[in-house]
Amino acid sequence: MAGRLTLFLTLCSLCLSAQFASPIQWTFTQRAMGEDRVELIATATAEENWAIYSQYTDEGGPVPTTFYWNEGDHYERIGEVTEAGHKKEGLDELFGVNVIKYLSDEPVTFTQIVRVLDYDKPITGEVEYMCCDDEQCLPPTTEEFAYRVEAPAAPAIGSANNSAPATAPKPEDPEPPVEIVDLPQEEVLATYTASTPAPSERQPVSWQLTAEALDGNRYRISLMGSMLEDWTVYSMSVDPEIGPIPTELVIDATDSVEPLGEVTETSATLKRKYDSTWEAVVSKIDGGSVTYAQVVQLRGAGPIEGYLTYQTCDDEMCLPPRDVPFSVDPVAGVLVIDGIGADDREKEDDVESLVAGTDPTDGITFSDDPVGSCSVGEAVTEGQSLWAIFGLGLAGGLFALLMPCIFPMIPLTVSYFTKSGQTRAQGVRQAGLYGFFIFLIYVLLSVPFHVVAGIDASILNSIASNVWLNLVFFAVFVYFAGSFFGFYEIVLPQSWSNKASQGEQTGGVPGIFFMALTLALVSFSCTGPILGSLLVEAVSGGAWPLTAGMAGFGVAIGLPFALFAAFPGVLNSMPKSGGWLNSVKVVLGFVEVALAFKFLSNADLVGHWDLLRIEPFLLIWMLCALGVAAYLFGWISFPHDSRKRRVGVVGAVVAVASIGFAAYLAYGFTKDEDTGNYQTLSLLSGIAPSVGYSYFNPSDCPQGTTCFKDLDAGLAYAREVDKPVMLDFTGYTCVNCRKMEENVWSQDQIRSLLTEDYILISLYVDDRAELPREEQREVERLDGTGRTQLIDQVGEKWHYFQQQAFKHATQPYYALVSPDGTLLNPPVAYTPDADDYADFLRCGLQTYENLVSK
Repeated sequence: MAGRLTLFLTLCSLCLSAQFASPIQWTFTQRAMGEDRVELIATATAEENWAIYSQYTDEGGPVPTTFYWNEGDHYERIGEVTEAGHKKEGLDELFGVNVIKYLSDEPVTFTQIVRVLDYDKPITGEVEYMCCDDEQCLPPTTEEFAYRVEAPAAPAIGSANNSAPATAPKPEDPEPPVEIVDLPQEEVLATYTASTPAPSERQPVSWQLTAEALDGNRYRISLMGSMLEDWTVYSMSVDPEIGPIPTELVIDATDSVEPLGEVTETSATLKRKYDSTWEAVVSKIDGGSVTYAQVVQLRGAGPIEGYLTYQTCDDEMCLPPRDVPFSVDPVAGVLVIDGIGADDREKEDDVESLVAGTDPTDGITFSDDPVGSCSVGEAVTEGQSLWAIFGLGLAGGLFALLMPCIFPMIPLTVSYFTKSGQTRAQGVRQAGLYGFFIFLIYVLLSVPFHVVAGIDASILNSIASNVWLNLVFFAVFVYFAGSFFGFYEIVLPQSWSNKASQGEQTGGVPGIFFMALTLALVSFSCTGPILGSLLVEAVSGGAWPLTAGMAGFGVAIGLPFALFAAFPGVLNSMPKSGGWLNSVKVVLGFVEVALAFKFLSNADLVGHWDLLRIEPFLLIWMLCALGVAAYLFGWISFPHDSRKRRVGVVGAVVAVASIGFAAYLAYGFTKDEDTGNYQTLSLLSGIAPSVGYSYFNPSDCPQGTTCFKDLDAGLAYAREVDKPVMLDFTGYTCVNCRKMEENVWSQDQIRSLLTEDYILISLYVDDRAELPREEQREVERLDGTGRTQLIDQVGEKWHYFQQQAFKHATQPYYALVSPDGTLLNPPVAYTPDADDYADFLRCGLQTYENLVSK
């Protein structure tokens, strides 16, 4: 399931470069003026009844046409952009202010004179524009341009027209096919094999590992991949810069293992052809099977180990790159591929012990039936954060309303419904239905995650703690920030918006639904980063928190359309659109950068890299806060900012608040004498790394406690000192776990109980460190399917133990037990009330004392 989310993100990233259809077609030409001067001409041709707006239209009205030039030392602009066409100036009914616009009966030309200093470099940039007809306006959009000016000796006239985009040729075999190298035909003395499961929808490629003993103590290690129909893997020779990941077979060279020659690739379906996914000609195995082989020389008794990396795609999607590790012990004749192939007898024993409720590393049986009932259990505390997640989505939706893609559309859309209805009441009903459909569309986006969450209880934890996914999230958030800063636009595919727009023509309720869908699609450049942030933040908590967040987001987006239709007089008090909308985007860009480092911190913690500790994390956030202040005070600017940008009252207040927040972050570098760590910053609990994860004041345990991270060692010590145990099922990426440790455990009454009366055992369910080989085991899944899974990571061991012993898979989760495994009272989950948590601890302590005294 984690792979499906990665696939979802990959597909989204492939779509972000397309744009929705526009009634304005742009043509970019150039005309030589003699010597080194050139006129760069942009011509806008509008469909009938559509208009484009002047560069000089007043603020408070439509977004003016604006050219953004990528500056460089290869050219100089002379003067400003001039414009010409059928101009109309006057009061515009749609906006209620004086506007300057150009009508569709003749093309509009925008001309910039430049002096070219280096003809080898293109002159690039983009034009932002807004267009309207008599009834509606499309959100502002951008068109990129690139002028490749030729030297005066060559013809100086060229053009690029977006009305007829060129399509890449699709040759089947533009070059001779890659030569297929057959395996060397030598006498095989013995053969050993092991295989991964057969191809399935989840894993379209299965691999068979074969070790063939040759003469001279040599072995040929082969991995044969078999694909489902219509699926492919990419050749070793494919250029990774095109996009797909080439297949790679690597055998680790050691003192006892020496790879001989090159890896061979054999397949009857190896072709070099056009791939629509990557829009390029690539070498790939077009279905069927493929074999990769490497001959090795064995000079000792060590195992032969390595891995195969590959990526698989079909005509519609690509799965993330995947590593298939393998190991061959020629002496024992044992092969292991992707964790499959170990001794079956040992696996069966381990399954039996774990399923029976016993941790095989300790021999203690845990019970999920508490002997005491003096405190309230987990059932009361679960789900309390749904309203908080709803509020988070609502806040995100309110921010999205202030984006240039949505804010100008509110009065226009409300005006359309109130005018198109036969009566005012009918217009209000239509606008209300329009707002409801917006809400419904965003809620429906969360439905697939209910299916995902129901398949595997550990899938969401895997999503939140996967190192590579967190790195992907980091990159996505940085990419979102670049869009907010104005360096590029993020929009959805043209075909999606076209189909939604066509649906509007059906009229009635379906037509209103497609109008709502069109708004959701064309406003993606503004809402996508905020919605993506909400999705990534909420999905690790489960499907219902995600639905709550999406519902809040949809309410914030849809409700204004209904309210303003019911009370149209309120529209007059709304602020006019203008440059302040771009300021909101830039500020959110700094927020996205700060949040990106949260996910990089997750990857750092789970991967045990020890790089992004609390000190650099706080410094990065301080720079982001100071960046907001510097921007709002006008000390720095971004591509879409007006040259006449002023510091407003609201901007000044936010800038001062940002400086105050930076000072608050700086306070985090002061030392807490009670714990020996830095001061806890409550606002960053669960976002920043733990204060103990430090270069200068390191601490393995929170709040100065003594903790164990191994169950055996902790229980042994508890028996030695005769104290009860608190099992703390936690995670490096668990937000609520950090909130508990930094806001609840820091209370004197709680810290005293944990340090003096309990033995704390913290079990990290997202620890991706590999278990020692002797502790790895196959276990039966607890989902009732009868399938098995390999437990080969520390976190997987503790996560399975929590599900098997306590029938829960959430974190944080606190269970108070005696050293012999007796559950003292009902466990609790996230309990932000310190008094309730203290009652929970005191109840468990009293129950333990009663047991001991009997």
